[in-house]
Amino acid sequence: MIRIYIESKNKSTPEYKFIDTLLHSMEIDASLYEIIPLNGKDTLHLAKNQFLQNTAEGGRNLIVFDADSEENLGGYDRRKEEIETQLQELEIKADIFLWPNDQDDGDFETLLESIARKDLHSQFFDCFNDYEACLGREYLKPNRKGKLHTYVTSMNLNNSQRRNIGSGDWLFKDKKLWDMDSPSLNQIKEFLNSNI
Repeated sequence: MIRIYIESKNKSTPEYKFIDTLLHSMEIDASLYEIIPLNGKDTLHLAKNQFLQNTAEGGRNLIVFDADSEENLGGYDRRKEEIETQLQELEIKADIFLWPNDQDDGDFETLLESIARKDLHSQFFDCFNDYEACLGREYLKPNRKGKLHTYVTSMNLNNSQRRNIGSGDWLFKDKKLWDMDSPSLNQIKEFLNSNI
């Protein structure tokens, strides 16, 4: 079994739904993998027995976390080193991929922003940029997650789609919202293909 460990707290998150959608779009058999939310980068130790058991049974462990940036005490090199050190200390094995592209600082939302269909929804992004500028320094600006949530919820959706957004389904299958063929996804697709 391929176990894919992510930082999300549960299955009702955009990150979980995105990886699941991406694997389905790559036509990877769902019986080959399991996506496991860990609820944060600092909880690897809680899954130690799962890692060891999976390795003993001939499975592979994958870690897909945010690289983060210096602003939140991360960054690609720092985060990769931290995770590798934890793996050594816990005596567990895993292959690591860090959002957005396994080489730069950033996070899952950095990747999502790069695959949002700005070509079809330039008005939304232009207006949102104006909104952020208008807030000035007196107000907090929405983070990328807030911006992307607003992007999805601002679309003309039916009631069922709207309800599902709260469960992490940001409509990743909708080609009018997301470019799942974007070159920005090449690195994560290569990582998943080479490990599953």
